[in-house]
Amino acid sequence: MRVLVTGGTGLLGKALTETCPPGSSLLVLHLSSDEIAPALTGEILGDVRNMDEIARIFEAHRFDVVVHAAGLSNVDYVERHCEEATESNIGGTANVVECCNRLNKHLIYISSNAVFDGTRAPYREDDPTCPIHVYGRIKQQCEELVAKVAHSYSIARPILMYGWNYRSRRKNLVTWLLDHVGQGEAVPVVTDVYENPLFYLQAGEALWKLVPRRDLKLVHLAGGEVVSRYEFALVVARVFGLDAGLIRPVDSGYFTDLVPRPRNTSFVTERMEKELGITSWTIAQGLQAMKMQMRVAE
Repeated sequence: MRVLVTGGTGLLGKALTETCPPGSSLLVLHLSSDEIAPALTGEILGDVRNMDEIARIFEAHRFDVVVHAAGLSNVDYVERHCEEATESNIGGTANVVECCNRLNKHLIYISSNAVFDGTRAPYREDDPTCPIHVYGRIKQQCEELVAKVAHSYSIARPILMYGWNYRSRRKNLVTWLLDHVGQGEAVPVVTDVYENPLFYLQAGEALWKLVPRRDLKLVHLAGGEVVSRYEFALVVARVFGLDAGLIRPVDSGYFTDLVPRPRNTSFVTERMEKELGITSWTIAQGLQAMKMQMRVAE
C-alpha cells in the first residue's frame, strides 16, 4: 500500500511514518519543509485549499489511499478565525474529496472527539454528534461532507494524542509538560475535563490497519484509561521524574480567555479493538514507550 497523508508533519503524520509496515510507503503532503523521516516518506509541498495545486499533485503521484489530516486544529485560534478555519478545514476537505472521487481513491478522514458535547460519555461511533464550539462544528460539517460526497471513505476520530512531536511543530500535553515542568515552572492543569489519551504510535498502527478496509466507515481511536487532564499530568510527572508539586489543579473556569471544552468526551474503544485488532494501552504503557524512545535517541 502507498498512502498519501495531508498535513503530514503533525503528530498523526509522524505516527504514520514511524509505524509504516513493511512493503508499504508514505507520501507526506504539507505546507512547508520540515524534519520528516526520508527513509519511509516522500515529501510533497502543497496547500489543500488550492484546488488546482491539489489536483496536479494527485495526478502526478502514485498512491492508493489518502489520509486527510490537514486543517487548522487549534481550538482557540479557530474560534477567533472562523473564516480562515472554514477555508482550511471544510474547503480543503472538499478539494481532497473531489480529487479522490475523480481518481477513485479511498479517503480516510481524520476527525475529532470535538464533535461531541461531553454530556453523555463514553461515546460510541453511532452516538449523535453535538459540538459546543466552532472547531467541533467545523469537524462535524467535514464528516457530513465526506459521508455525503466521497465515493469511498472511512472516518477516524482520534482523541488527545500524545507522543514525541516534530521539534518545530505544536506540542501536545505531554511534551508541553516536559518543557515547562521540566524547567521548574509551575503550571495549571484542569481537573474537570476527561478523555482517554491515545499514544500516537497506537493511532498510527490503527490507521494502517484501517487503510485496506472499505467496510469500516467510522471508528473511534482512544487509549485504555479515562482520566482528567490533571490526573494525566500526574502520571507524566511520575514516569518522567518531574516535580508533581508544580502541577496546580484548577477547574476550567480558571482559563477565562480560552474556549470552554466539553467535560467528558471519552470513547468506547470496542470497535477499534475488535475490527482493527488494536488493544488500547494504559497511559503508563504509552509514557514508558515515550521514555524508551528518549533513551534510544540519547
